[in-house]
Amino acid sequence: MCLVAITRCAAEDVEEKHGPRSLVLHVPASLPPFGSRALVVVLHGGLGSAQRIAFGKTEHGLNMDAAADEFGFIVAYLNGTPAARHLNPGMLAWNAGGGCCGQPAENDVDDVGYITGTVKELTEQYGINPGRIYGMGHSNGAMMTQRLMCETTLYAAIVAIAGPLNVDATRCPAARGKRILAIHGDLDANVPIAGGRGTRGLSTATYQSEAHSRQRFAESGASYELLIVKGADHKLDDIETIMRDGGGLSVAAKAAQFFGLAGPLVAPHPL
Repeated sequence: MCLVAITRCAAEDVEEKHGPRSLVLHVPASLPPFGSRALVVVLHGGLGSAQRIAFGKTEHGLNMDAAADEFGFIVAYLNGTPAARHLNPGMLAWNAGGGCCGQPAENDVDDVGYITGTVKELTEQYGINPGRIYGMGHSNGAMMTQRLMCETTLYAAIVAIAGPLNVDATRCPAARGKRILAIHGDLDANVPIAGGRGTRGLSTATYQSEAHSRQRFAESGASYELLIVKGADHKLDDIETIMRDGGGLSVAAKAAQFFGLAGPLVAPHPL
C-alpha cells in the first residue's frame, strides 16, 4: 500500500476493512502533500458492491481510477450491507430513505453513521483535506449520496446518477453553499425522473422526483444542477455510452471536472 507520508508510490487498488465492512481504496502514484489531498467516495447501486465497480464488472462509469491517476486524488469505493435474505450476500444496498432499499431499509441500518465514520478514518490516515471530500453514486448509491448531502456536512459537492433525494426532509440545512450535479436518463423506468414507483427492477419503493430534490436543496441554499440524458434508461453503462457517443465527457471525467479536481476537459470526438 502507498505510504501516506510520501507523495509517490505505485498506484493500486487495495481492499481494506473498516469495522465489519470492506472497501476498495485507489491511491494514485502522485499525490499532493499530506493534509491537502482530495477524496472521492463512490457508492454502488442496489445489488452492487465496491469490488464490482473497482474491478470492472458492473457500473463501469463509477470507476474513477483513471481520473484519479491523472489528476491526483484518492478514491474510496464503499460497501453497503446485504440487500435481501434470498439473494447472494455479496449483492449489497444502502438505507437511502423512503423505504429504499431492501434489508438495509427494513433494518434501519445506520449507513450515514458508517460512511461518515469511515471517511473520517480515511481522512486521518491518508492526509485528506476535510474541505476536499466529494461523493458520487448510482441509483440506490445516488440516493444515499444525496441523503448524506442533506443530513451531514461530509461532502463539498456530489454527483448523483439516477437517484434522487428520497428521505422525507423539508429542508437540508447542512447542504447550504454546497453543489449537486444530478444525472438522470429520461427513459428511466426503474427510478422515474418524475418520481413514483418504477415499472422495472426489484424494488417496490416509491421514489421522489428530481424536481422535488432540486426544490429541497435550493430552498436550503444549495446549487442543484440536473443533466437529463436523452434516450438513456436506468443502467449506468447506457448513460455513460450515450454521453460519450454524443461527443460529451465520460461520467468519471464529468464528475472530476464538477468537483474541481480537473482543469477544463475536451471531450473526445465521436468515432
